[in-house]
Amino acid sequence: MHPLLKELYAYHQDTSVTIDEVERLLVKLKANDSPLKDNDDLFHFLTVLHSQKERVHHQNEEVIRKRLVDNHVSLHPSILALEHAHKHFYEIADSLKILVDSELSRQEVIAIIEDYLRQYFDHIDTEENTFFPVANKLLTDKDWEVIASQWQYA
Repeated sequence: MHPLLKELYAYHQDTSVTIDEVERLLVKLKANDSPLKDNDDLFHFLTVLHSQKERVHHQNEEVIRKRLVDNHVSLHPSILALEHAHKHFYEIADSLKILVDSELSRQEVIAIIEDYLRQYFDHIDTEENTFFPVANKLLTDKDWEVIASQWQYA
């Protein structure tokens, strides 16, 4: 596997630790009746999931995806949809930041976070089981040189 793909996989592994913590804190939120503002840890970890590092990660994935598209290879629709998914996650991140101060009910906030987690897991699954293997198989050394020249670091 190409080292840049390994870097993306490693980021997913690190992010999974944060997601596990969000899930643990969500269970805690469901089990108590405290005000949403008393669940700062949960909202902190949601913010961590959409840091500059996350944005750079998605930008790097886009560099790879665009190279595949530029090569005119036939791609699974889920790979083509990743650009939209990455943009969608930025929108979700913005809405997650204001949940704690929103007038939504506790159950609505919980449902939004649960939906976000489901989408995030689906997204990672698509990348790791479809996108990354296709990129590893179809991109040439020259493609990887071009990708590396556009790679960003957080």
